[in-house]
Amino acid sequence: MAAPEQTPPTPAAPPRRPNILYIAGDDLGFSDLGAYGSEIPTPNLDALANNGVRLKNFYTGPACSPTRSMIFSGMDSHLAGVGVMGGSRPEHKGQPGYQGRLNFHVASLADLLKDAGYNTYIAGKWHLGWSEETGPVARGFRRAFVSLDGAAHLGPFSWNDDGTNRYRDGTQLVTASHDFYSTRAYTEKMIEYIEADRAEGKPFFAFLTYTAPHWPVQAPDEAIARFKGKYDAGYDALYEQRLARQKALGLIPADAKGAPRAEGQPAWEELTGEERRIEARKMEVYAAMVSELDIHVGKVLDYLKSIGEFDNTFIIFTSDNGAEGGRRETMSPLKEWVEKCCDNSLENLGRGDSYIMYGPNWARVSAAPFSHLKGSGYEGGVHVPAFVHYAPLGRAGTSVAGVGAVMDLLPTFLELAGTAHPGSTYKGRPVLPVAGVSLLPMLRGEVDSPRRDPDYVGWELGGQRGIRAGDWKIVWDSREGDQARWRLFNLANDISEQNDLAESEPDRLAEMLVFWEDYHMRNHLIP
Repeated sequence: MAAPEQTPPTPAAPPRRPNILYIAGDDLGFSDLGAYGSEIPTPNLDALANNGVRLKNFYTGPACSPTRSMIFSGMDSHLAGVGVMGGSRPEHKGQPGYQGRLNFHVASLADLLKDAGYNTYIAGKWHLGWSEETGPVARGFRRAFVSLDGAAHLGPFSWNDDGTNRYRDGTQLVTASHDFYSTRAYTEKMIEYIEADRAEGKPFFAFLTYTAPHWPVQAPDEAIARFKGKYDAGYDALYEQRLARQKALGLIPADAKGAPRAEGQPAWEELTGEERRIEARKMEVYAAMVSELDIHVGKVLDYLKSIGEFDNTFIIFTSDNGAEGGRRETMSPLKEWVEKCCDNSLENLGRGDSYIMYGPNWARVSAAPFSHLKGSGYEGGVHVPAFVHYAPLGRAGTSVAGVGAVMDLLPTFLELAGTAHPGSTYKGRPVLPVAGVSLLPMLRGEVDSPRRDPDYVGWELGGQRGIRAGDWKIVWDSREGDQARWRLFNLANDISEQNDLAESEPDRLAEMLVFWEDYHMRNHLIP
């Protein structure tokens, strides 16, 4: 008797590829979230950090455009075309690494994920090309709503060109309306994009790149009101409070002393009563911006949970660089525009027709425990809060100490998507190889450090230089002029970079300078 015919087993469904959601703050300092020592309530981001994996040593570029170029290229900003920001020196004119936009020698992250079957979305700051040909749609985003300025939050006014707050919606240029609020708009756009294509069943890559809390400090009245009076004790007291909280949270050593105020900056007690009221108001507005960012992140997380995609979404949060301490509204050409356009009276500070920055002393608070600020190679310029939430990692509430950098995100996301960089050619044009490495082995706990030979990361922008290798760091501050020199720090016991060891550790300095020369050569720096 013949054996009964066997029904072939049903093939197992292939595992679902994860969605990828990258949330970025703009000029957010290391200590500005509750999970990193802040008094500002940020429960949604804190929950991601506390239930995810923190990257304790994560680095960006010294400023926003270089950082973004590294995210989308997987290599140093000089190779990606953004070795300069805000104007070139004469020797940079016409040079391939100094165009100030994402060049076509790289295969864009969004293009690669789109080719791999992902829907690709961006809402917020692009800053990698102003024209349609160099905008986000041309570089791989299916849907895009991006700021061309990045320096306005409420209403239609901004300081560039004709004084309007301009955006690119897809490929179309648009101007913000009078009731426009950037943080709300980016959030609503991103949810709209994901929902519009959800029926297709594809995974998505979403870059939610907020422009808060970048200058000018502006927020809705009701948000600012929540912080009224909270900063009347001043920036010096708040600095010590945040430092104490970071110690209590185990984020910094118990004996860490932080960094002093910048030279020439007054103690809080030295300010007049009116100066204190103005300064406190600035920080009230800044805190409102950070709080509002968190509230709107919560709306995105709630949406993902409502459609059953939260646990299948790899969520990473970082800032794009360190805290900004400048006062550009007091300098030309911004100063003249502000004098004509804006009402910077105490009662109006934070509204859409005011235009101010919160300044170096509050920025020092944001950067705690690090020294220096955005634009420098010191920790305060490039070492940012960073964490990943992704349930399949199975590593909730942990941290990793290996050095990671924004150029590592492209290979990390490609590995998550099950695809690879094309190598030396993309769509018929030659492209450069990726320099970053996937962070997934470190996030899974398989390795202590994602980097091998050479095991260092480096930065350069406008003559500001830095190299980190292991616990050692060298920094060159071009703002010192004729007094500029390489300084050497051991971050293992000097996270605030206060003890220069260049003279006492000449052999170590020489070793670090070998890394600098390698960085300079690999990335074709000029000079």
